[in-house]
Amino acid sequence: MKNKKILYQEVSDSIKKDIIEGKYPLNTYVPTEIELEKMFDVSKITVRKAIQILCNEGYLVKQSGKGTEVISNRPFNILSKASSFTTVLEKQGNVVTKSILSVEETDLVTDMTFKHDRVIEITRLFEIKEEPAIFFKHYISVPKNSDLNSIQTENFSLYAFMASIGTQISYIDDQFSAVEATEEVKNRLELSKEFVLKRVRQSFDKDNQLVEYTVAFYDSDKQPYIIDYEV
Repeated sequence: MKNKKILYQEVSDSIKKDIIEGKYPLNTYVPTEIELEKMFDVSKITVRKAIQILCNEGYLVKQSGKGTEVISNRPFNILSKASSFTTVLEKQGNVVTKSILSVEETDLVTDMTFKHDRVIEITRLFEIKEEPAIFFKHYISVPKNSDLNSIQTENFSLYAFMASIGTQISYIDDQFSAVEATEEVKNRLELSKEFVLKRVRQSFDKDNQLVEYTVAFYDSDKQPYIIDYEV
């Protein structure tokens, strides 16, 4: 017989995965308690504990007389109350266009130890008001048999993809610095200046294993970097 604590955590994790992957979109409602009881074949108490976990983590909110609404689909919700840079821009009415430039397996990152031997490099470009503003290089640790087809979809989400391959982020390290732009960065961002804002992000799982390494370059002249932090 399963331990009750493990059981409601499993239900919570399953619902969270569905939220992150878009089964329950933002501003919609998850199934009712009765429906969830039947779906998972568990008791009402187990469902309520699972829902409460997701409310505490900021994914759901209970609306009296309506149901339980999805208010966030960010995989690292509990890690920080800071909104992502692109989320802040979109809230301000900016149109952010995201494009994937390339996806390929790589062995170039030799000075770091990732969770899995297989590492893929994803390069992306974000445009703000139709001008190139952010250039990304993501290095993602993926299990051997992972399906990479979803990466090329129009509405690709990096963290939703990571959740879909079973990666759960427990800790993120972020570092910012002003650096001299390489020719590649200058070309991608159409820069006329020599320096650019560089961000290095490392994400780790609960076992402190590296699952993501991202280098991003921001043209802060086109758009200052904004942090919107909820206290």
